[in-house]
Amino acid sequence: MRNMDLMDAARLAENSYKGSVHLPPIRLNINESHVQAFLLMDNTLVIPGSNELVDYTKSNLVTGKQKISWDKMGKAAGNAIWHKGFAGHAATIANKLGTLRPTFIIGHSLGAAAAQILGCIYGVPAIGFASPMPRHGKTRLKHEGLVLNVVRNDDIVCRMPPKNFGFCRVGNTEVMHPASSNPGEDHSMPHYIKLMEIERRQGKIVKSWPH
Repeated sequence: MRNMDLMDAARLAENSYKGSVHLPPIRLNINESHVQAFLLMDNTLVIPGSNELVDYTKSNLVTGKQKISWDKMGKAAGNAIWHKGFAGHAATIANKLGTLRPTFIIGHSLGAAAAQILGCIYGVPAIGFASPMPRHGKTRLKHEGLVLNVVRNDDIVCRMPPKNFGFCRVGNTEVMHPASSNPGEDHSMPHYIKLMEIERRQGKIVKSWPH
C-alpha cells in the first residue's frame, strides 16, 4: 500500500488549482461540466475544490441524501448514504476514470468530500484537506480507516453540512489549532500549508499517510 508525505500531498492539492502544467505528468485530465480532477501517471488522483460559482449550485449547496451504486462497482462503500451534491461530484469523477483505478487520492474542500467517498469505494489511501462532512450515518465503512482528513478548527467549511443534520466525515481526522483565526483565509490551501508546517515541527500532526 502506498505511503505519502503529508506536505507532498498538500502541495499537490495546492497546485491542482493552477492547472495541469503545475502538476507532475498526467495520465488523465478530468474536466466534465463543473468537475475537475487529475489522475497523475503514478495513479495519484488529485481533486481541487470549488473554484467557480457553479460548484456551489451543483454540488456544495445541493440538498438531500443518496446512495451510490455505479456500474462495475456494485453497492459502493457498504451501501452508505452520502450528501447528494458531494456524491454526484464523486460519481462524475469515477465514471470518467472508467477502468482506471487510483492508488492514492488527494482532495481539498469539495475535492476532499469526493476523496473521502472515493477512498472508501476504491479501498485506497486518501487525504482530504479542509474536509466537509459528506456521510449521512454512523456505521463504520469497510475502507474508511484508509481515509485521513486534515482540518482547521477555525474553518467553517469543515463543519458543513451540520452534524445535527446527521452528517459526518469518514475515516480519521487531524484537527489543527491556529494561534489566531484568519476569517476568509482559513480555508485556502496556502493557509493550511503554513499551519501544517508549524504543527509538523511541533509534532502535533502525522508526517505521512498511511502511517
